[in-house]
Amino acid sequence: MLSSHLARFLHIGQKIPQASLMVVSQKGGKYEFERDVDSEKFFKGRRVVVVGYPGAFTPTCTNKHLPEYIQQYSDFKAKNVEVVPISVNDPFVVKAFAHDLNATMPFIADADGSFTKALDAGVDLTDKGLGYRARRFSFVVEDGTITQLNDENSPGLTDTSRAGTVLKGL
Repeated sequence: MLSSHLARFLHIGQKIPQASLMVVSQKGGKYEFERDVDSEKFFKGRRVVVVGYPGAFTPTCTNKHLPEYIQQYSDFKAKNVEVVPISVNDPFVVKAFAHDLNATMPFIADADGSFTKALDAGVDLTDKGLGYRARRFSFVVEDGTITQLNDENSPGLTDTSRAGTVLKGL
């Protein structure tokens, strides 16, 4: 389903593009979202695992992919690494999804898909009734540059982008 064009552009050594992000996070037990977060500032000076998932409340994302990251979140934090899932969903859906999963990590709600497109990390799932979405992937960003990439060949797979794979590579 992925074209070679997409796989060629999302790569190790790639700089995070400048964009205005919407970040959903839990503060004091309540989920909120912050608009206009500068992507360059968000990723500057830190290590972050970005986890791409096709859609909130979809079966694989809800039951398998994201729960592994939530269960192992303390292992990432122990390595001084933040985990930030991203999807092409509006912030209200992402907020409800994070709440439903009881996730304490921040999420990026890429409502219009512009950040996902700038990364060249999307897939057209119109045939599944979802339209343009983030592919299923994980990558490590260190000070704004991708240093590890785990890109799936299908939105239904989680073998390559799973939490344990990323942890072993840190």
